[in-house]
Amino acid sequence: MGKSLQFDTGLVEYDINGMATVRFNPTDADFVKRLYKTFTDLDARQEEFQAKVNEIGEDGDAMFAYADERDKEMRGIIDNLLGDGVADALFPNMNCYALADGLPVWINLMFAIADEIQAAYDTQQKRSDPRIAGYNKKYSAMMKKYKRGK
Repeated sequence: MGKSLQFDTGLVEYDINGMATVRFNPTDADFVKRLYKTFTDLDARQEEFQAKVNEIGEDGDAMFAYADERDKEMRGIIDNLLGDGVADALFPNMNCYALADGLPVWINLMFAIADEIQAAYDTQQKRSDPRIAGYNKKYSAMMKKYKRGK
């Protein structure tokens, strides 16, 4: 049997509101890019949603049907980012456009993830600076040694 090689990938498991568990590396540029695209997509749909609700006016049946349709779409976008079933777990019996703390709940989720990304990046940057300095010192010493040897 061959040797096993283990290394840290930065993958972190997050419990979100005690309702869903997701895993991602908060400093992974690909994840951050997907988060940004997700936020942009959801934000555009939020604007469309508001405009359509205003257009529908007081037709309750049409408004609720439209809200249900858009909620399903939002859930799919969130699941595409965080994993199948995450939106249903986070927002059971609730439309993703519902408000909490003055914002739609989907925005609160995106902001929580963005805050975690920023905090993780700051932490990793503080940890990497001394490690890089140590490698630079070793590299400089090695170069100095071998340049003298010529």
